[in-house]
Amino acid sequence: MEDLQLDLDHAENCTTTIPFDLIIEILSRLPAKSLIRFQSVSKLWFSTIRSRTFVDSFYTRSMTRPRFLFRFDHRESRRNFIFSAPQYEYCSDDDRYVFSAMARYDMTISDPDYCTFRDSVQGFICFTSAVPKRFYDGTPLFNSITVYNPTTRQIVKLPDFTPNGRYVEALLGYDPVEDQYKVLCVMMLMMFGAPDESQDDIQQEHFVCTLSSSQKQEWRKIENPTGDSYTSVFFGQICIDGALYYGVGESGIVKFDVRSEKVEYIKTPEESYISGSYNSTLINYNGKLGGLERSCEGNLMTLWVLEDAEKQEWSSITYDLPYHWDATLGYGVTDGEIHGSHMVFCPPFSVFYYDFDMDCISVVRIRGIEDGDLRVDGFGELTGHTSCRPGHIENIRFL
Repeated sequence: MEDLQLDLDHAENCTTTIPFDLIIEILSRLPAKSLIRFQSVSKLWFSTIRSRTFVDSFYTRSMTRPRFLFRFDHRESRRNFIFSAPQYEYCSDDDRYVFSAMARYDMTISDPDYCTFRDSVQGFICFTSAVPKRFYDGTPLFNSITVYNPTTRQIVKLPDFTPNGRYVEALLGYDPVEDQYKVLCVMMLMMFGAPDESQDDIQQEHFVCTLSSSQKQEWRKIENPTGDSYTSVFFGQICIDGALYYGVGESGIVKFDVRSEKVEYIKTPEESYISGSYNSTLINYNGKLGGLERSCEGNLMTLWVLEDAEKQEWSSITYDLPYHWDATLGYGVTDGEIHGSHMVFCPPFSVFYYDFDMDCISVVRIRGIEDGDLRVDGFGELTGHTSCRPGHIENIRFL
């Protein structure tokens, strides 16, 4: 007993100090959710985890482990549930192999009657919510644009506005040179306007809002030197090296330079429909703008790549996939991107990897999202909808 008391007294008189560099090394290996909680341990830990050096180091590490981002839109409760799952490059020598991955719940987003979900950009996602009463009782269409970080659960609500009879799309972009996030808001003509209304005097406009914690969020109008107008048809969105691209129906693709805030127009090949079809999507192909389009008949998938942006020259290659994608994808290509020699598709609750070299498909079943009340893609009672975006990178940065 006396020896035990001596040991306790000795322990009280000894102070063990962990080197700060070792603490940083330990913190850098922790999951993002743990880091967010550990900010409350002390002021030193808070300032360390929030420091630019630590945030950049964590993001660099996260780039080696991208995730799939899932949105479950529960329409009865008017809430969106955000999940994510590991994005591994699965492959097998078998003709078709099935894997499984567990999804992780990240956050819940409450929204009005309508919500548009776009791709993740540097770990942040942009939602455009609207109450489309204009079609029923003539009241103005109200829009709300919000940027979310599923990792930190930070919510950045941008100023609301009334578009005065126009359809609104908001897209998030990132400029790596100035390290700035910007939201591009496009007010367009309604594709399906009210029958008793004329849109001849309605102007299409572009607005930009820079996301910054040091200054007030406000919308700034920018000019569209191309003079091109388009209706409310957006197909695909991708941010590549400081440039934001989005399809605008059969007319082509719009490029928005995030740094200079200039708008350019890119014509797509006449024989393609990568900018104006639900069976197509824009992708990042080895740092170049690309597009995938699926044939309405058969198993053909065509990859288009913008080889020369100034001359607007495109190349293409068509693949004959080993399986019929109508049955596999339901409504066609919901999203896709190229990883090395893999083509990635993301229908609800599953991820399909097509290996160009091996000509095989691997399937990853996503577990942990669906429940007994969920009905997807019109089968049974439609109470919810699920969409997926690949390439989400966890970011512990706060805006």
